[in-house]
Amino acid sequence: MSTSKAAELLQKVATYTIKALEFFGDARIVTAVVLLTAFTITLLARLTPMHWGVYLNEFDPYYEYYLSEQLLQHGNGNYFSGVAWWYHWWLENPKPRDTLFWSPEGRDLRGSSQPGPAFFGAGIYSLLNALGFQVSLYDVHAFFVPIAASFAVFTAYLLGKELKDNRTGVLSAVLIALSWAYMYRTNLGAKHEAIAIPFMLLGFYLFLKAYKKNSLLLSVLAGLSLGIVVLSWGAYLYPWNLLALVTLYWLFFHPGDTALEKTYLVTNIIITVFVATTPRFGPTTAFLSLTGFLPLATSLIAIILLTGLRVPSQLHLRQNKKIIALFIVALLALFIAGTYIGIFRGIAGRILAVVIPLAREAGVTTVAEHQVPTWNQVFDDFQTSILFALFAGYIYFTRSREDFTNAFTSLFIFTAAYFSASIVRLLLLLSPAVAVAASLGLMEILDRLADAGTTLERRRTKGSQTNYRLVILLVAIILVLVFSPSILASKIPLNSHQPPLILTSSVPVVRYNYEYMDWMSALNWISENVPRDATIATWWDYGYWISVNTGRKTTCDNATIDTKQIQKIATAFMSDEATALQIFRELNVTYVVIFEPLQSLQLSNGIQVWFTMMHPALGGDMAKSPQMLKWIGRDPKDYIYGYNNGTFAYIQQGSYTIYMILPANTPQALNATLYKMIYARNYKQQVFIFDSFLQMFGGGLQGYHGPTYNIPQLEHFELVYVSEPNGWVKIFKVKG
Repeated sequence: MSTSKAAELLQKVATYTIKALEFFGDARIVTAVVLLTAFTITLLARLTPMHWGVYLNEFDPYYEYYLSEQLLQHGNGNYFSGVAWWYHWWLENPKPRDTLFWSPEGRDLRGSSQPGPAFFGAGIYSLLNALGFQVSLYDVHAFFVPIAASFAVFTAYLLGKELKDNRTGVLSAVLIALSWAYMYRTNLGAKHEAIAIPFMLLGFYLFLKAYKKNSLLLSVLAGLSLGIVVLSWGAYLYPWNLLALVTLYWLFFHPGDTALEKTYLVTNIIITVFVATTPRFGPTTAFLSLTGFLPLATSLIAIILLTGLRVPSQLHLRQNKKIIALFIVALLALFIAGTYIGIFRGIAGRILAVVIPLAREAGVTTVAEHQVPTWNQVFDDFQTSILFALFAGYIYFTRSREDFTNAFTSLFIFTAAYFSASIVRLLLLLSPAVAVAASLGLMEILDRLADAGTTLERRRTKGSQTNYRLVILLVAIILVLVFSPSILASKIPLNSHQPPLILTSSVPVVRYNYEYMDWMSALNWISENVPRDATIATWWDYGYWISVNTGRKTTCDNATIDTKQIQKIATAFMSDEATALQIFRELNVTYVVIFEPLQSLQLSNGIQVWFTMMHPALGGDMAKSPQMLKWIGRDPKDYIYGYNNGTFAYIQQGSYTIYMILPANTPQALNATLYKMIYARNYKQQVFIFDSFLQMFGGGLQGYHGPTYNIPQLEHFELVYVSEPNGWVKIFKVKG
């Protein structure tokens, strides 16, 4: 090859290389690569539980799967007929009830459930099968959640970009992709809240865009996006009320902003239509409830202001903030009075606990996911990003009167932080707020540092040895290092592959060898041995698992919609057998299922003794019994040894101390039906740590500090099954 040709070839290679670098260095290409990478990582992480097989996770997804089955069944396999069946509820009287749940009265499926999971699950299943893909409805429900949740990467990007710039959008996408608080609730087989978060962020983005462009179309799209949130998520009240709050706040200072008034009215009308037409909520929630007060009040004020701008001689509200404030106060007083006398719908206990954390009824305090999160939990989930998010909230609030997006940002992060601090489950709600606000906070500081560096360089005197740019660069590096745990310390690599709870009998483990298959064993036994028309009594945590997986009726479940029936079950469990038998017969109960992950120690003589360990991962019915007692107004200290005085039973094993939850040595505890069932002797568990005969071994079990007694055997209940491999689930048949 001649020298000229070689030079020409090298020149072409260099030219193409430069063009390629320019192409891949383009901001749009870099953004697309980062977003696709974030989407791929978060999706694959959500799918890692496939290692254990395809299962629905936790409890509620089983009920959502059942709703999809019912929609297709009542539509005779036709999806649109099934959707029509759902809304035909309005014309049916009396409302049909499904006695598979909350037997014997049953549950009004459509009147007490979000339709979104059924609409999406059955819809995608029907579409895929119509296209020739032979998939099961169960698999669709399992896979749709992680796929839908992963799209939050793109909607977080859009919202972050709209609030500031492209950098903010990209960082928001990365943070939401790596948010454990978000992923934990939206991995393979999880609940369909996964639909709500991406559409909520999309709705916020479209609303802000509609306001900026004064676009009717974008306002409609914003309303439709948030309408999907209404269908899919019980916490739809948050975005519905947040938009109302932000709009009201802005109009208080800018009552002449007709663009916002029109945008909000169009968006809110569509959201309200979704609320009013959904059987679970209806017109009462939309127009005659405290939860719908703020959107209604804001809409009325927007209408009045629009009318006032057209007829200034009649309504002088444009500059009169006092009249707006008085109108809100008067309307709120009307709603409170109407709620008190029963005209308007009151606030459900869970919602009231979110708004007013001190107002917590027993039905709220006894549910683990309704507990108040600790600062450690919040920081563990979000790391330092929560600090940057709160900083952004403060900075943007100081500018909130001058810019609507600043008002939105500050109220978004502050309200999300407040509500999630009330109930631990709502850390899911905080995830997108922190992702966006923390990105804004970091970029705000970096921009200020850059501006400060430029200013200082301009002012630097000749001969000065201080390199301000280097100082600013070092500060920026330190700042990024402080922020980095939000990404690098994500718990996703460690925990994303946790097996589904039904496979581990509710024990949250990462390393697993199928050693806790007790619930799977019990459910299989029920399916094969319990009559189809049987009614099973159990504590509400396990209702969905039993009803959906076995087709047998249960008396209560995770919906906790009938307080009186839960109290009946609690009374039966915590009372003597005669009382329990009377209640169970009243409810037509023929079988009782209890769950207790008993642990054991082997004595030197080979005897294995069993006990209930005090451990957060082993939450069986013994640990739940104090909550049962709270449901019925009884004092747990009469039932649990050492309750409330710090003297729980324990055993010293070398340098280890094992604490236990054991029945108190009282007549109430020793005769409680639940405790008799938990400690019923069987071929697996024959000796318990509190058994009196152990005193024969040198004055008692060495190292054991706790009560000693004999729990009477059951008279009216027959133990018919002990689960494999650990005997954690026991099934009893009601005698007679």
